[in-house]
Amino acid sequence: MTEKQEIYFELFDAGDIVRLEPLELIKYDSDLDWDRNWVKTLVTVKGGKFSGQYSGDFMTVDFEKFKQELSRLYNDLKGTANFNDLEGYLELKIIGDGIGHFDVNVKACDQPGVNASELTFTMGFDQTELNELVHQLDRITKQFPITGDFKIKNRLVAIIIYLLFSILH
Repeated sequence: MTEKQEIYFELFDAGDIVRLEPLELIKYDSDLDWDRNWVKTLVTVKGGKFSGQYSGDFMTVDFEKFKQELSRLYNDLKGTANFNDLEGYLELKIIGDGIGHFDVNVKACDQPGVNASELTFTMGFDQTELNELVHQLDRITKQFPITGDFKIKNRLVAIIIYLLFSILH
């Protein structure tokens, strides 16, 4: 019997937490590559005395882009890595100081749109955790790879098409 490996991305600092647990691909009845790349994800956040858990819809490309940016930080230790999804469920901005310390600015929203409840806080970690974070994202991107011709370089074009489609329908 094989044990199923838990797939998640988790930042933890002195009781504060951001955890993403991709659950499943969202199956839309569509032939568009855009619609084949959405992942239902359980988001858990705790900042100070506030905490929450909600479901968010992220794209496979969000995880891949974040993994690539974190990998660059692993090599350089200076710069930023951003996780920000199209719907606005979660924003993570990781800033490296060049000597191995990282700050994470977190903005979590329980739903898309102007009526969302929002939790913002800052946490930190050091370079010893970067390799594991990249490894966690690698497991996610292997379980939920980008499908079709929807590559990171095509994301802007796909967003424009999506917005035009939304306006017209």
